Amino acid sequence: MSVEEPLKAVPSWRPGHFIWPTGQTKLVLLGGIGTRTGDAERSFSGMVHFLAERGGYDPRRDVFEGTFAGAMVNGAWRPSVYAASDSRRPLIDIAEAVAGCLDFYRQALLPDTRLYVVGYSLGGVVGLDGATLAVARDRQAWRGRLGAVITLAAPMHGCSVGTLLNWAWLVLGDTEGLGEAGRDLDSRWKDVEEQTRLARRAAFLRAAGARVLTLADPDDSVVRPEEALLPAPGESPTDLQVTTQIRRPGSLGHGALLDEPAVWRRVLGVLGPQAVVPRSGFRVPRSDLDPIEDELKALKDRLRGEGRIK
Repeated sequence: MSVEEPLKAVPSWRPGHFIWPTGQTKLVLLGGIGTRTGDAERSFSGMVHFLAERGGYDPRRDVFEGTFAGAMVNGAWRPSVYAASDSRRPLIDIAEAVAGCLDFYRQALLPDTRLYVVGYSLGGVVGLDGATLAVARDRQAWRGRLGAVITLAAPMHGCSVGTLLNWAWLVLGDTEGLGEAGRDLDSRWKDVEEQTRLARRAAFLRAAGARVLTLADPDDSVVRPEEALLPAPGESPTDLQVTTQIRRPGSLGHGALLDEPAVWRRVLGVLGPQAVVPRSGFRVPRSDLDPIEDELKALKDRLRGEGRIK
């Protein structure tokens, strides 16, 4: 009978954070335009608290933050801390960073752990695009690993207000506008072929076994439902609209979904309660370790039995 060693937490890409093997469901949160590392935790704090109370999720061990930055290091992608400027890069660059981040988490976790991506605003756009890139590049490795992509008030189809988009974000307090990301969203809205590709990406993830849930607030003046929704077969746009009870002052209705309990319930309905991996489920055979350790232990046991060492 082999001796087993428990797996331990491994360092995350975020300084001072770790990736824990317990829990079969892990959330990856993606914030909106102008955010930086740490902001998504604060933006989603109400939802995370709800999931902890109602779903048994551990905010420290079951909830990760995604990033919009990273680089290749020794042939492997290494996510890194991101700044507000990273959220204004071209959409494809941000999506590449998200794909690399998702792969980083997948590789660090156990094979039966599933990732659920939850993105707000821009985070929803690059969350879907990044998840598509990750799965398409290694379908076998991702088989059964992506549970869902959930977007909240995200301009999936692009933005229909054109140059007014930057004005809207200035009203929201972002003095630098949307940069290249904003221009890409404007172009996406006008590009019929890109709309077809977007629908294809959602269908691809659904065919791979992931749920794609896109939610919008009908009273959001920044991202309208027609810009945000990708209904699944059998869903209607009405099914995906959530009227909010609380509005953030000066937000033009954007961001209210983050604070809406009805949205939290929808998210928990997709995730389900946390399933804790049994202790035996996250242990690895000691034989997978260096055999010299077994030999050294056997030698010490023999010498101890002979009274030659204590």
